[in-house]
Amino acid sequence: MPDDDFDRHREPNEFFLPLSKERYCQFYDLEMVAFQADLPFYLERISPPCSVLELGCGSGRLCRPLAAAGAEVTGIDRNLEMLRRARLKAGPKVTYLCMDMTEPALGRSFDVILIPYHTLNLLETGERIGQCLEQIRDLLAPDGRLLLHLFVPDRTLLALGTKKLFQFQIFEDQDGGRIIKEMRRGCSHELLLLEERYRVRPRQPGKNKEDLSHTLHLAALSFRQWQLLLHRAGFTMRRHYGGYDLRPFVSGRDTCLLVQAERS
Repeated sequence: MPDDDFDRHREPNEFFLPLSKERYCQFYDLEMVAFQADLPFYLERISPPCSVLELGCGSGRLCRPLAAAGAEVTGIDRNLEMLRRARLKAGPKVTYLCMDMTEPALGRSFDVILIPYHTLNLLETGERIGQCLEQIRDLLAPDGRLLLHLFVPDRTLLALGTKKLFQFQIFEDQDGGRIIKEMRRGCSHELLLLEERYRVRPRQPGKNKEDLSHTLHLAALSFRQWQLLLHRAGFTMRRHYGGYDLRPFVSGRDTCLLVQAERS
């Protein structure tokens, strides 16, 4: 729902502490552990045996099932805590490396490169995104596939002006308590401001409540802008969809853009 006042839902004297990297990784795992809606898109576009590189692999949510399907998987992320969690999880062998996606130093090519779940948007600007795409073009085999999950603002976000869009969800903590996640989105100048507030409400006696906050900035580019960035980096967009059900992408309606691209 639109929110005229960014702090309208903040209680008097309410204070949110910055979210640490460790806690962010913990919440990410709790929230994403059962999320598999995007997995079929990737599984249907790899042909094992093949080599797969995932940029922004997090704690290995996609790496493990792709490896289980028979692919040789390498996952890179610059968050050491995410990689530590990935390495601790059971499953088939995956190579995890601490590396910035804008400077991938791997010295080999891959049959498939994937950048899932808005990760490329985190680079914020078209210039940085273009630099990343140029780097990974050299890592993709001549007949390889680039698979992207991108965020594109819809007409609701574009029409907000100075207002913010407020949403929330609730998920269970490991101790049986609740974590209430509030999300406030605003969009201007090709940038999405996303504030995530976590209200931790433990069930165990003696554990304190926590109110934590984390802010992200994501590139808010149009379909045409993404198409141009891919073209300039030496890619051709072969197929694109507006959701996990592979419906046609419609500008202004869809915020999810799934892309299958190849080297030009």
